[in-house]
Amino acid sequence: MNLTSEQVHWIGGFAFTIVALLLILYETRLVRAGWLPYLLPILLIGYGVESFIDPLVHGAAEPQNYGAESLQHIIQGTLMLIVGGVEWLRAGGRLKHYGWGLLLPLGLVGVGSVFMFHAQHEANVPPLLLLVQHRIFAITLWIAAATKAVAEWPNKNSRAFSIAWLLPLLLFGLELLVYTEGGTPLIHMAH
Repeated sequence: MNLTSEQVHWIGGFAFTIVALLLILYETRLVRAGWLPYLLPILLIGYGVESFIDPLVHGAAEPQNYGAESLQHIIQGTLMLIVGGVEWLRAGGRLKHYGWGLLLPLGLVGVGSVFMFHAQHEANVPPLLLLVQHRIFAITLWIAAATKAVAEWPNKNSRAFSIAWLLPLLLFGLELLVYTEGGTPLIHMAH
């Protein structure tokens, strides 16, 4: 496919943003459609598959020194495939115990942890910028995980948190959309 690392982040950002917005509309009961609860598992499974085939997605555009990142993407992909499968079963009503709902927050903590210690490849920006962007991803996913865990815990406030956890998920999507490695026209305008 020959997609750059930036393009892969932007496509992921678009997907996370759209899914989060649609789920916010669903949870606030502004949009009712029976297929909407399946969007999250589809997103997670898609994230998992993309993480596994990431080197193929990049093709000739694969960054140099990409081995450590590829291994981290496989870890993220494994977590998201497992969580996406569980969320699919939950959306279909097959897994009803609240404990199954805690797997998603754990998966988000895991993916966030990989972002916190993410290996960096060479890019047209200072390595510190890449490091900071990935750490922001991590913190945002950890906040999403914490709020989702509260939403899954059986209590009277879980309804509010079932909407609240989608806000950091939306923010994560927006962060991916503005991710840069120096190929963005905005970076060139800043110079």
